[in-house]
Amino acid sequence: MIPHHGEDSRCTTYRNLMSGHSILYLGRGEFAADYLGELETLPCCTYLTRSTSFELPEDASYIVDLILLEVGPMISQSGQSLTDLINHLAPYPVVALTRKEHEHRGIAAVRAGAQGYICIDDISVEDQDAAFDHAVKRGRMQSRLSSTDVTVLSILKNINDGVIVVDDVGHVLDINPAARTLLGINPRMQPDPTWEQTFCCVDENGDSYPNSADLPLMRARMGEKFSDQVAIYRTPEQPDIALSINGQGLFDGNRELIGGVITFRDVTESRRKTKDLEKRAQFDELTGLANRSLFAEQLTRAIGRSQRKSAPLAALFIDLDRFKSVNDTLGHDIGDALLCQVAERLQSNLRVGDFSGRWGGDEFVVCLEDFGEAGNAAAAAQKLLLVLSEKYEIGNSEVYATPSIGISMYPDCGDTAERMIKAADIAMFEAKKRGGGRFQYYSTSLNSKLEQREELEAGLRHALVRNEFVLHYQPRIDLATNRLIGLEALLRWNHPRFGLLLPARFLPILESSGLIHSAGEWVIATACRQLAAWQRRFELPDLSIAINLSPQQLLHNRLVEVVSKSLADTALDPGCIELEICDGDVMQQRAAELETLRRLRKLGVRLSLDHFGTRDVSFESLDNGFIDSFVLDQTLIADIEENNSHQRIVRAAIAMAQGLDIEVAGRRRDCSATRLPEKL
Repeated sequence: MIPHHGEDSRCTTYRNLMSGHSILYLGRGEFAADYLGELETLPCCTYLTRSTSFELPEDASYIVDLILLEVGPMISQSGQSLTDLINHLAPYPVVALTRKEHEHRGIAAVRAGAQGYICIDDISVEDQDAAFDHAVKRGRMQSRLSSTDVTVLSILKNINDGVIVVDDVGHVLDINPAARTLLGINPRMQPDPTWEQTFCCVDENGDSYPNSADLPLMRARMGEKFSDQVAIYRTPEQPDIALSINGQGLFDGNRELIGGVITFRDVTESRRKTKDLEKRAQFDELTGLANRSLFAEQLTRAIGRSQRKSAPLAALFIDLDRFKSVNDTLGHDIGDALLCQVAERLQSNLRVGDFSGRWGGDEFVVCLEDFGEAGNAAAAAQKLLLVLSEKYEIGNSEVYATPSIGISMYPDCGDTAERMIKAADIAMFEAKKRGGGRFQYYSTSLNSKLEQREELEAGLRHALVRNEFVLHYQPRIDLATNRLIGLEALLRWNHPRFGLLLPARFLPILESSGLIHSAGEWVIATACRQLAAWQRRFELPDLSIAINLSPQQLLHNRLVEVVSKSLADTALDPGCIELEICDGDVMQQRAAELETLRRLRKLGVRLSLDHFGTRDVSFESLDNGFIDSFVLDQTLIADIEENNSHQRIVRAAIAMAQGLDIEVAGRRRDCSATRLPEKL
């Protein structure tokens, strides 16, 4: 084996005087006879030496600065592997020669260590010059690399991440196969000297880097070590690709900077998923409007702008009148489509700078800025009132819905987003009380309601800890036998200031604040313990108890677990527990809530419809297999002896219940809670 000679100063001086390359061709002459003949006439070739063996001449250091290697069967016939042969030819840069029909051989040679390849029957003079120059520059860098960086590059070449190597002036010297695949770069394509300035020149936000020093290839060849720079690879031929890029400088044995290397991977899909998750966290999934938290954040910023500019600001709270009837009569899909159309009308009828959001259910919120006189807020509300009251065409249905709108003004109604929204909410309820389909300003007369609501909400957050909740028990009597058959647990709040409060005063606050779940769990556990104690004490194993459920509780995954745990802790027969749901709520449930009802039935507890007969009655809600009984609303029972209409309704309800094999009960007006006496 001929030893490898290093280049001395005479060789370097000699080469610098040449205008082209001194080339050694290794292979069969007949393979590339025409190509080599033409090559000798080109300026890129100063001197050409041919050899049919795969050995370097003894004076190679003086006559060779580039090797052209025929890749094909001749190499395997020589007994050497392609990789061993290319390593044997080091430190000289090697360009593999093949034909287009065997281009895969050239690609294999590059992977084995060659600096490039040429298809001799498909190459232009310009591309050939570029390939030769690239091979020489790449070879020079590799000869100067420290042993550590040589090892690093050999490892990087075979990893699944993309790898690009540049020299100290920005020429791209190496692109590994993974990078070419990821970026859609042809194996023969060699980037031009300007590629450094266009590769990933767009940042993660879609803006061009203002300073070229921030470009990833520039940072690497300047010796900067960095990681996780996200940039966009953009070409006309394909969609944008987001890359996460790491980079560092490359050094020779004397620690002199000679280039840089970057590695990268495609993060387009992961970024899309992250953005989707961020959007879901900030925007309502159904309508695409800002959700509660984002709107409150936007309103807080708007209040800051209003303070600085001394400009007017208004918050509008919008609720659709009788939206529940749409859901109950036309179905939940129509209801969802209606909400989407309401959102579209809101967005298309607001001025630039105003913004809207979905507060929840059929409730929407709007912020108006810079509207001049205070009366202009009423004009904007009137416009929305008219627009939202127009006919909605959904599928084959014509739907009509009117809004009730509450208006709060900054700073008169509050100096925080929370207070402004609550004030607008109270004003909206006032508009509903007056018949709906109108708007109402928040006024000082409503201020006491807001303050009381805030006081109640603050107190509710501590009511459980302070043991302020109590349960009263109302008896349930079998009219046929006048026998006590069960009880109904009624939640009361013993407020330290306002005294004993009925649910109508605080239940809406429990639901809107999310505290209904912890309070509901307490009610279920307490009622079950009390029932178990009375069953044992009075030897009434069939005594049952009814517990009211809020629609919000059906949305909570823990409801079934809480009921199951209470049954296990008290050893109660599940049939002694009856959970009451408001009539109509069953029809509104989506798949998840219906699954909750199925799981509750699987536990063996009974399900009942409460307030039956005063809302939109659905036969499906009775005949879906969930319901064991229904309770006639107290308004139907209170005057049944004098009211013939109510008598007929009650008779029809009883007949329907008998036909469906469903129990029926009637509720008296609950003027005062009925407690269980000491002795039954």
